[in-house]
Amino acid sequence: MIALELQLHIQAYQCMAILRRLSKNHPIRPTVERDLRSWLKEYYGEKECSYYLSLLPEDQYYIFHGLRLIDKKPFQIDLVVLSMRFQLMSEVKNLSKKLIFHKDSNHVTKEFNYEEEGISNPILQVKRQKIQFVNWLRKMQMLGLPIERLAVISKSTTKVETTSDNLQIFNDLIYAESLLDKIEELECKHTKPAFSKRKLAQLVDLLLVHHHIPIPDILQTYKLSKNDIITGVICPKCQTGTMAFYSVKWHCPICEYSSKTAFFQSVDDYFLLLGPTITRKQFAEFLHIDSTSIAGHQLRSLNLPSAGSKRGTIYTLPKNQLLCPLNEKEINAYTIPTR
Repeated sequence: MIALELQLHIQAYQCMAILRRLSKNHPIRPTVERDLRSWLKEYYGEKECSYYLSLLPEDQYYIFHGLRLIDKKPFQIDLVVLSMRFQLMSEVKNLSKKLIFHKDSNHVTKEFNYEEEGISNPILQVKRQKIQFVNWLRKMQMLGLPIERLAVISKSTTKVETTSDNLQIFNDLIYAESLLDKIEELECKHTKPAFSKRKLAQLVDLLLVHHHIPIPDILQTYKLSKNDIITGVICPKCQTGTMAFYSVKWHCPICEYSSKTAFFQSVDDYFLLLGPTITRKQFAEFLHIDSTSIAGHQLRSLNLPSAGSKRGTIYTLPKNQLLCPLNEKEINAYTIPTR
């Protein structure tokens, strides 16, 4: 069964929020657009793997997408497959054209349109992740289930090249379409259960409890200030009008769209861009609400986790959750806004 659903990376949501709230002529926009394309590409690569894994018997496997844990430092695993016999962890790459693995340096080069670019070696990445994962399991007293690791190339059209004395990389590197064959191979390798159903369920619960996706300081990443961010409730329909709240709804003066929930995305944008907590005053200022009582009512209606009382109450997003995440159809239909 799917224990942790495949989701769009939080950095992709942050890039989308920046593009919504940055002036059309801001010089950083092309960089943000480029990075968003990269995050979307990663998502589609992991989605390719999820298709093949969906064919596995649901009662025999637990599947985690984007599992993020903390050893001494945080680490994130693109894909984890658990069974009573073994656990498989994978680093997934969605890359085009050609990858060249160099034996002497362990360096990997991506070749596309006759241009070469060095990238992180996915085999070494998943090796490091395994070390951290083992350390984490040791702390949780959950060692004993054999751990296998793989680097997975999502596109079968991606050509992988190396020298004849470096062919051992293909023991640790497969295409996504070979995932089911690899899992069948591991089932033959690990014939006896190492964990009972109960202990495996305990491990699954531990992984879910400790999984945490923080929201990075994206303004610092792009050297932006809070003054660069356009405030207000941006109309989710026309993406141009700044909506006003009256008659129990938010109204767009441009396309005349109205909605009771149109401000959800703006609240997400605040958390994605400006900080992990929000007060009633900050909420009112960001959403352009003049009445503190209306601001308080709208904020409380979200049922967000909170601490403090009265004017000193601070609100946060639920753990690992946005108010209005994109569904698969919306992600597939998303296009990079043009300047």
